[in-house]
Amino acid sequence: MADYNLGCTMRLDDERTLALLTEFYHDGTIHHIQVQAVPLSRPLFQQHLAAVAAAGIPAVIHAPHHGHGVNPCAPAAYDDRPLPEIEAYIDLAMNQTLEAADILGAETIVLHAGRYEPGGRSSAVEEFSRFLDRHADPRFTLENLPAVYAGYPLLGNTAGELAALAGSAITRFCLDFPHLACTANYRHLSFAEELERFETLHVALHHLSNIRRGSITDEHLELDHPEGGLDLAAVFSRLRRHPAIPATLEYKQDSPGAYAQQVRVFAALWRSSGSLRPPPGPKTP
Repeated sequence: MADYNLGCTMRLDDERTLALLTEFYHDGTIHHIQVQAVPLSRPLFQQHLAAVAAAGIPAVIHAPHHGHGVNPCAPAAYDDRPLPEIEAYIDLAMNQTLEAADILGAETIVLHAGRYEPGGRSSAVEEFSRFLDRHADPRFTLENLPAVYAGYPLLGNTAGELAALAGSAITRFCLDFPHLACTANYRHLSFAEELERFETLHVALHHLSNIRRGSITDEHLELDHPEGGLDLAAVFSRLRRHPAIPATLEYKQDSPGAYAQQVRVFAALWRSSGSLRPPPGPKTP
């Protein structure tokens, strides 16, 4: 039996990937799934949610993010829809997200603070606080985002920023390793030191993929990508220190083929990680 808790990500409406991940779960290859909630019509939502529930796999829910038209910290940024339409859409999406978590018995709902327009960080922080007032849920788990993506800034990039955004409304956090590496590269910070700062937070979930060496762009590359630059020594050192925290593989192309390969790559890296030596970082007081 594996001494880690590994999962893979799938969209709520991706029944092809669900079939493969169900096989993986029953043969012990994975231990949970992360279900990406996407706004759907009521009949489709019920149909796909029932299929996921029938699989009987422990689940984490990932709330829709700006790529799905749900941008908590700046709802109207980069969006041409009328504001009342945007707000109604967000309400629908979040209601479906909470319902999915209820039906699947998920204890974790991963949340992105979102993206904002340059110069608008202060108002974005305020708007995110208002979002939490409207959609409060103790299962919310705030994820760190890369500092920039496609030219726009994102909110909540480091452990300290997540803690400040969460305030007293959110007590759980998701540590996304490639997002943190992108932020460290963009801001010329030490990845190992920024990783160490997450020891002060209640991290409930890890997200894992890869980035190119020195990149500031989140691409969700394979762990064994030939141009991969994520510090796997530091990552697996943390995973081994916290084996009970679930680790979820995330790929932009959520194809069954990608996961069929990557679960094996993760297992091999875990087995060999005892020989990996991360660079020394600051000690926790």
